[in-house]
Amino acid sequence: MQKLEQHGQTIAKAALPRIEQYDLHTQPRRKPNWKASQDELTGQAWINRFLKLADDPETAHCGFVGRNVFFSVDYKKNCIAAGKLTIWRAIHDRDISFGLDTFVERSDCSSQDEYNTAYAVAQLWGGRDEETWWLEQTPFCYGDLCIFERLVIDAKSASRSHATWTIINGLLQRICRRSVAAIVLKAFPLEYEGSTSNENSSALERRRRALVRLYQSRLGFEPVSDPPLAHEGWMLKLINEHAEPERREP
Repeated sequence: MQKLEQHGQTIAKAALPRIEQYDLHTQPRRKPNWKASQDELTGQAWINRFLKLADDPETAHCGFVGRNVFFSVDYKKNCIAAGKLTIWRAIHDRDISFGLDTFVERSDCSSQDEYNTAYAVAQLWGGRDEETWWLEQTPFCYGDLCIFERLVIDAKSASRSHATWTIINGLLQRICRRSVAAIVLKAFPLEYEGSTSNENSSALERRRRALVRLYQSRLGFEPVSDPPLAHEGWMLKLINEHAEPERREP
């Protein structure tokens, strides 16, 4: 995830508008089912329904279904922010047994990014021993798990930036008011996506630390309790206190 609102920032694909550069400019064709206004900005979101296990027979045995949430923030009909979230739900059924191991398996069927996220989730709640993941159902036994996947903000003033964060917080409150146990994100600057190297590692780490502070102050996320995962930028916003991961020593 990334915030882009600094004036004069140089980006590799400068010819493209910043929102389009990160593939977040295409809005669904249907009408949004959530809207909010703040000052001169308008936020809108398309919150999909949960899929059914029967929709994908190849992954039905894993016991998880998901839905996507796409949102944008407009200033005078120009998109200045956009993002995507995915919400995962475990299915309680006598014929299906779910655990952190099957969550990783389900995500591995989708994409490398989803697999990496699921693997981090399994380590956070289940520990480093993969052999025990099948025993652990937290956080899903306390509610859904929301993954904040991508975020780009291209606000040109402090007031628009503040209004944008207010709209995003409002959307998170809307999403979390029903059955969400926790929200997870990885603080990673998108301008380094696919281009990390030894030469830019120091700059990347500075940007990552800046994003961690930003998401703490703007969205109320905190670094996860697992030190190696926290060092990678993984952050958590706990909604149901019973879903809190066990604190682990380095």
